[in-house]
Amino acid sequence: TSSLKDIFEQGYKAVFIGTGAGLPSFMDIPGENLNRVYSSNELLTRVNLMKAYLFPEYDTPINIGKRIAVIGGGNTAMDSARVSVRLGAEKVYIVYRRTENEMPARKEERENAKEEGVEFCTLTLPVRIIGDEKGFVKSMECVKMELGEPDDSGRRRPVVVKGSEFIMDVDTVVVAI
Repeated sequence: TSSLKDIFEQGYKAVFIGTGAGLPSFMDIPGENLNRVYSSNELLTRVNLMKAYLFPEYDTPINIGKRIAVIGGGNTAMDSARVSVRLGAEKVYIVYRRTENEMPARKEERENAKEEGVEFCTLTLPVRIIGDEKGFVKSMECVKMELGEPDDSGRRRPVVVKGSEFIMDVDTVVVAI
């Protein structure tokens, strides 16, 4: 209920504003409601704060498969991918619609993910998550992208390559956009 000006007028010399993690964003594509589709917020909270990796000692299980696609190219995507490796996934992919050069994640984060075995699938955009008869992720349909002219962010805009659709064999999707 106080403004920053009010706080400084009360004699404070510095103010820390801790906004916390933002709300998760999804891509609004078919299949995002399937079992084993997580936001990075949910995955990281369950694992790091709720100790899901210690189930049943702790009450919060995490149900991940063996082939995980993490959608996004930021530091949170790298964290989600590396946590997935540590949870025992056999294959973890970072799926990003631009090239690695345009990824917002720090270089060290990308290098650490690669060192842990994460595979980068760049210039790739998911368009649909496909489920099995029980409502679990079984694959993801993607399209290939190419870089066009720069957009408002100054990065070259990704453009769909016509006829480039393909199916990615995954059983878990983590949205980290």
